[in-house]
Amino acid sequence: IADGVVSKEHHMKVVEVPYVQRLELEYHFPAYTGLEPQKIEDGGDIAVLRGTDVLLHIFPTMKTPGGRITLNEKDSLELTPQADGSLTASFKAERDGSYRVELKAPSGEMVVASPQYTIDVLDDQAPSVSFNRPGRDTSVSSIEEVFVEAAAQDDFGIRNLELVYSVNGGPEKVVKLFSGTSRLPEVTAGHTFYLEELGVETGDSVSYYARASDNDTSGAKTASSNLYFLRIRPFKKDFKQAQSQGGGGGGGGGGGAGQVE
Repeated sequence: IADGVVSKEHHMKVVEVPYVQRLELEYHFPAYTGLEPQKIEDGGDIAVLRGTDVLLHIFPTMKTPGGRITLNEKDSLELTPQADGSLTASFKAERDGSYRVELKAPSGEMVVASPQYTIDVLDDQAPSVSFNRPGRDTSVSSIEEVFVEAAAQDDFGIRNLELVYSVNGGPEKVVKLFSGTSRLPEVTAGHTFYLEELGVETGDSVSYYARASDNDTSGAKTASSNLYFLRIRPFKKDFKQAQSQGGGGGGGGGGGAGQVE
């Protein structure tokens, strides 16, 4: 009432509409990762490896005949009703974006039934590779045997580990240190350089580095270690000063001037 003015009487009808009471997520990671499926009982925002299949299991506040997932404000994915009243859908996470749940109200219209959730797609990282030993440039003789040990790590597994070397900047030669299809997040392997077999001489050098690739079947990523050198030095020579024995200059020999008999 304002200064005696009264509006017409209006009637308001309250209609109950469905909303997401609980959202479960299940991640099925790409096969090459070797990871078991992961279940998130109280889901929402998604952050997964690219190529992961995401299963959504929606429990609404009231029974609803259907609904949909709106992806990135333009694509939609129909929800499949289950016998227990829940609804399911799945999609493959290929790029960053967002999603929300829409459910069908008793009136038949679609209503927004959840907040807007984000989808963050994570890239498989490239491996890292280094040398445990010697891990530095080394000065050696041309007949020595030199053992080098490389180590590689990757978030979802190493496929190959190689040693690449060159004598005096010549053509590169490759030695396979590890090659496998099993998921090994860390690999350590070594190689012995037999310098005499390489035919190196004083002043020559052997350069080498390690190279590793991961298990990503969508496109393996490769990384290399630092470059190191074996520098060929001259042989070491040890000199020993002869030690005189006996009495030195005493006795014997013809007497010189001033000799007294």
